[in-house]
Amino acid sequence: MWQGESDGEGNADVEFRGASQDERHFVCPRACQIVMDGLANTLVHEENVKCDKSIVGCEQRLSQVYITMDENYHEGTLQLLSDLLQPGYCLPKDVMSHVLRGILLDSQCPRHLCVRAWNLLMRTQRHHLVDKKTVPWSWEMLTAVMSVQDEKEKHHPVVVRMLLEYVVQTLEDDFYHKKSTSELHHSIARATLSCNQHFPQVQDVIKWLFSAIMKSTESEKSNETAREKDEHIRIVSILQRMLCLALEVDRSPALSAPKLSKELFFTLMSIEPLRAHRLLLLDSLQSHLLRWKLLEHLLDQACPLKRTVPMSRSVLLHFLENCTLSADPTDDGERWKKWEELVQHLWMLLVSYNTTMKGYLYSSVSKEISRPGSWVYKADDMLTKAAICKSVEAFLSRSQADIGHALPPHVEESLTYLQDFLLDVCEC
Repeated sequence: MWQGESDGEGNADVEFRGASQDERHFVCPRACQIVMDGLANTLVHEENVKCDKSIVGCEQRLSQVYITMDENYHEGTLQLLSDLLQPGYCLPKDVMSHVLRGILLDSQCPRHLCVRAWNLLMRTQRHHLVDKKTVPWSWEMLTAVMSVQDEKEKHHPVVVRMLLEYVVQTLEDDFYHKKSTSELHHSIARATLSCNQHFPQVQDVIKWLFSAIMKSTESEKSNETAREKDEHIRIVSILQRMLCLALEVDRSPALSAPKLSKELFFTLMSIEPLRAHRLLLLDSLQSHLLRWKLLEHLLDQACPLKRTVPMSRSVLLHFLENCTLSADPTDDGERWKKWEELVQHLWMLLVSYNTTMKGYLYSSVSKEISRPGSWVYKADDMLTKAAICKSVEAFLSRSQADIGHALPPHVEESLTYLQDFLLDVCEC
């Protein structure tokens, strides 16, 4: 500061251009603050003016959108909304509902306009996350679309996939946002996919999942059928994301997983599944905890000697010694294929059990894990080398007695890898 001058407000009007070069290294803090405050107020005022003009312009264009909506001029509606879409302006709920129900789900709407409508919905979701009050879809609407998929009036699989992708995107975005603010009880997922409060709706998701699995494994008869099959596989993946939300939204995955796995198991048994159905279901599951619980049901059913203890590595050896899967109609007399499937199931069970018990997925996503990666040891998880070798030999003996010869090399190789993995973690 310059000597003889106070740092009062009057210093803001002092001419500093006559200061020496050395003096220019010093700035009066109070004067600088006044100058900056004045500049900031000017910028804020200019920004408010721009925003006001922008909002007025948006409202004017929005009135044109409503005119095109009344005239069912879909292309004009989409074009106006694309021009209108911006981070600072949120489209009204009724407009978004029209894009979803009146364009995307309009059976008479050309496919390219359906794709444009879906792109608009996804772009809008990136700018403004919907919540329970602003979400443009409802469970009743979703159920109505999915319930006609086996009838002549069904929507094309591409349209169904786009609808489900948008629905799940809104569910996940809202879920993780509410999770970060500890408000999961106010999330869209809690209002639609809670195992405690809305389990019939979760059962709907499971029913749709199995319908998509069945369609995705049908024999291909044409290029169109092959493309539809690909869409159904994508639908399977999207519905599995919904099941992950159902598992977590009540903040008690350890309680929700048995309930969900039982429903999956009973539904699977009710359709007399083929091996392709079982493997697609297990491969597409995105929760290790849920896959573990479902595999327990499948292997328990295939095991004549029932276990009486909770799941552990020792139970895995019990399954290895006693389980025998039923032959599949698609095996064409090749009985070794059911033993190959059993080895695959045991591998998946071991990986899912280990991953879950390490703590990554066993705790709710709404809680922080104090020691990620720490193993939750049980007494029955501690195996001996002798017990492992005994169980593997029993498996080989049973399989050879069933098929009349040794297993194919690739099946024996997979079994050997399983044995080596168990030996690496056993207590010798």
